[in-house]
Amino acid sequence: MKKLLSTITIIAIVGILAAVGFFGYNKYQEVELEKNKLQAQKKEKDDSNSQSNSETSENENKSNESQSNNQELNNDGSQTVKVHEGSSERTATKDEFSDLKVNRDNVFDYVIEAVNQTDGGDASLIKFQQPEFSAQDDGIWRIAANNKSGHGSYTFIVTQDGTVQMWDGLMNEKIEEQKVTLN
Repeated sequence: MKKLLSTITIIAIVGILAAVGFFGYNKYQEVELEKNKLQAQKKEKDDSNSQSNSETSENENKSNESQSNNQELNNDGSQTVKVHEGSSERTATKDEFSDLKVNRDNVFDYVIEAVNQTDGGDASLIKFQQPEFSAQDDGIWRIAANNKSGHGSYTFIVTQDGTVQMWDGLMNEKIEEQKVTLN
């Protein structure tokens, strides 16, 4: 009887180990399949990015034209501005800020100039969001932005003295700070 019980126990243990091994192997195969899919997607993105990078290098010959085009595209003529005043938020017309040195009409000019002044900076590779105005701290503008390639995000802070701070997307690290003077 003891031998029979020992044999059944051993068979049960071997069966459990075999089931665990089979389950683990299946999970391993699923992970490998998912990894291969992600690598294929990354390769497709890299191929499309390299194609857009070659197009970008062709466009660099027309930098003055593209810079003015970007300024026109980014300054979309929006008539309203989101305003943060302490803990409250409101929407205002852009005319409310026209007497400021940095206002809704020229805030993108400051940001684009600052990006282009940085080492290797190219504002044509960045897609800007609508600027938001903070009435605190003498009035600063905040603009969220993404790379047109879809990788990376930024936050730009523009003060009334023309200083532009460039932060990583979550504002954990300041990337650059430029003092900009517009002509």
